[in-house]
Amino acid sequence: MSLKTFLFVCLSVAAGGCTVWAEQDQKDGNETTRPPSRHTPLVKLIERCLPAVASLQTVQEQNEAGVFTMGVGSASVIHKEGYLLTNNHVLFRLHQGQAFLPGQPPMLFRIIATMGSEDLALVKVDAGKSLPFLKFGRSHDLMLGEPVVVIGNPGGLVHSVSEGIVSGLNRSTAVAGAFLPGMVQTSAAVSGGNSGGPLINALGEQIGIITSKKLDGENINFAITADRVREIFPTLLSAELRYGFELGLQVEMLMPSVVVGAVTEGSPADKAGIEIGDLIEAVDGRGVRNGMDFHLALVGRAPGERLDLRIQRKEEEKNIEVELGELELLEPVAEEGMKSGLKFAGFEGSWDALPNFDELVPVVDGVVTIPTEDAFSSETGENYGIQFEGFVKIPEEGLYTFYTSSDDGSRLSIGNDVVVNNDGLHAVQRKSGLVRLTAGLHPVTVLFFERAGDEKLEISWEGPGLALELVPEAAWFHKP
Repeated sequence: MSLKTFLFVCLSVAAGGCTVWAEQDQKDGNETTRPPSRHTPLVKLIERCLPAVASLQTVQEQNEAGVFTMGVGSASVIHKEGYLLTNNHVLFRLHQGQAFLPGQPPMLFRIIATMGSEDLALVKVDAGKSLPFLKFGRSHDLMLGEPVVVIGNPGGLVHSVSEGIVSGLNRSTAVAGAFLPGMVQTSAAVSGGNSGGPLINALGEQIGIITSKKLDGENINFAITADRVREIFPTLLSAELRYGFELGLQVEMLMPSVVVGAVTEGSPADKAGIEIGDLIEAVDGRGVRNGMDFHLALVGRAPGERLDLRIQRKEEEKNIEVELGELELLEPVAEEGMKSGLKFAGFEGSWDALPNFDELVPVVDGVVTIPTEDAFSSETGENYGIQFEGFVKIPEEGLYTFYTSSDDGSRLSIGNDVVVNNDGLHAVQRKSGLVRLTAGLHPVTVLFFERAGDEKLEISWEGPGLALELVPEAAWFHKP
């Protein structure tokens, strides 16, 4: 049996057989009839899914002022209100972008959220009407050999389709400095421009996001799994941080409904009477199917707004109104007496993860202008750690993304909150975290350790009026 025959049989079984179908077209007086046998389960699957897959065209800024280049990518519609999921690298240096959906005029899209460390991005189009969307599936039970379809924009050829199988599980790859473990491998053909598009199973469910291919191999392509997207989605969107309000509840992201998994004591959700285990059916009258829907319902909210939640608790259905609070921000410290640079302490030891440096005795200490791996090293260049402490100066109030690029582990905390956790033994990889801060000086701690091999530590940021850049020397301070 050939591979194509096998795929046809698999899809036929999954679709429950083929319904008789025929179509007649009139063109130039000639009548043509498509045999029902041509309208296979695979064709039906593509017809159902194609309207929910967008081809993206981007205009990218270059280093030279006034110079732009064109880029292409793909995305999937995950909500009828026009939310599209894609890769972060598709939006690299984005100046402007358009989304092309079958049967729709070109639509400008705007970025809602990006997360470079996971190569994920959420964008939105305003279609003025409900859009068809893909059902977001699960990836925990993927089987080697099960058939899959890729729809995307390879080389700018909009709405192109390829088929293949799940050919590997739990793979690892790297894209634009982001290390991505737990990927699914597929044999479905992928080319430049497919990035960000959906990997679809035989049920028409999105089970992954096409991200990269192995350039020195054939038909070795990788996708971020649906379960990973579900798990990281609250962090990607970070609605409370992004829009400055407090709600104070978490929902289960892997369940087929919206179940409250945690409620912060004293939060608006707690005060309104939301309980763990409540099933949220609608937000302001808008039905929510899963955890991703719930988080999308929080986009653009503001402190003082009221959310009308329709919930089911055991056998009882009720409406609960929650007034969103204002997110409490860390107060800046006075600048009087501050000096440039950060204090550091160097330690020797062999660790697989960051130790508690406060319990160790440093072999050296001092002040450095910026936190890097060059602040201290052991005689062998291996088995050492560094703790940096001081303050970071935030230029204006707003939402900031901090990044640590390190080999091996690193962690960045502001105040008492861990913002970036890039711990563990690994080659150079970049992780990020969001934090909303007021203007001024804020306490910061950067931890780093090196076990063996190469070593690297860089701290970057982006925020209001700041493109992604290394945190400059002028932003670091310490108290003598």
